[in-house]
Amino acid sequence: MDDDDLEYTLLNKREVLVYQIPPASSSTGHKADDWKKCIWRGRLRIAGKGKDLSIKLLEGGGNLFAQCAIPGGDYNSYVERVVDSSRYFVLKITNGDRHAFIGLGFEDRNDAFDFNCTLADFKSTWIDREKEAEMPMPSSMPAKDLSLKEGQTIKINLPGGKSRRSREAEAGGYGGGTILAPPPSSGSRRQAP
Repeated sequence: MDDDDLEYTLLNKREVLVYQIPPASSSTGHKADDWKKCIWRGRLRIAGKGKDLSIKLLEGGGNLFAQCAIPGGDYNSYVERVVDSSRYFVLKITNGDRHAFIGLGFEDRNDAFDFNCTLADFKSTWIDREKEAEMPMPSSMPAKDLSLKEGQTIKINLPGGKSRRSREAEAGGYGGGTILAPPPSSGSRRQAP
């Protein structure tokens, strides 16, 4: 990360909840239903700086409560969805060699959706595109000229299709129409019960 890179805000949410969480109860992951103790309530800000991403939990006066730094923007190792809700996530908070897991919750499902989309958008915009740009391009071979030369024509035979001339001949020549069957007689009306 270059110190000259500007830090820019990607998402602000006014109210999020932080939970003290027990270890994952199953191999599939954490369950928000197991979280009983809310330890903090405040603001959330996702900021980008170069290729790095940070999720900052801020108190009312703007003081930092906790920060989840995501180097390289690949958030899969730092943010995990819970298995039983779309509004809760597990954040990995690192401090040097030490780390802790905290639960992050949103009261509104739309806020949780915005949070998840912001992370995915950052990754697809900054990380995945750069990886694609670094991939070697396939050797460019000269393109074949598939255009029609002057005087060339294409004939297409469709199965089951007849030419226009044979359809017109069957219809009785040009402008000929088909004869319609007469309408049913009026004596065969249906009587009401």
